[in-house]
Amino acid sequence: MRLETRQAGPGDMPAVKRLIDEYIAEDYYALEELEGCLRPGRDLFHVVTDADRGGAVISFFYAFLSTLEEALPLLHVARKPEALRRYAPDTPVGVYKTASTARAYRKLGICSSFVRDVEPELRRRGARMIVSTAWRTPEGVIPVKGILRDTGFTAVAEVIRPWEHLDLFCTSCRRRHCICDAIFYIKKLDEAKDGDISE
Repeated sequence: MRLETRQAGPGDMPAVKRLIDEYIAEDYYALEELEGCLRPGRDLFHVVTDADRGGAVISFFYAFLSTLEEALPLLHVARKPEALRRYAPDTPVGVYKTASTARAYRKLGICSSFVRDVEPELRRRGARMIVSTAWRTPEGVIPVKGILRDTGFTAVAEVIRPWEHLDLFCTSCRRRHCICDAIFYIKKLDEAKDGDISE
């Protein structure tokens, strides 16, 4: 197993779509939508390949720079959480949007590495915080909870059935209209050492 991480390109999108279809939800993204997520200067789309399997894409991580006002609805958060009230709508934020790893490659720290390694680039681009919506199974399990907790994220809101209106087949609840919930996480990047938020 020789794993290599690189920036994603258009040729990787069919493999990325297969990972999404198998591990997240069938047809959650169309191929054209994924290709539209390769905008230079805004999107950070990385893949991990296994050189011992002919360079097969075995994991991906998609993040981008946005504003708080734009990011909240993209992350299915209808009302601004109390923890974000002091932030203006145009506050620049990094968004950790979507990630998946093939089952045989889990527990190797791939997702943790992405979460840690993308943060400095978002900070360099001016993000004042990173936001992400983490899927919660019907049994109450949040698969990325440990990763987010260990990298400094805080849960600030519960999101009830954010995908229920979409016509897709969820691989977790096994329903055509997903009944899974989500938890909205944030990590502030602009906190001073004394805990005060720099303005």
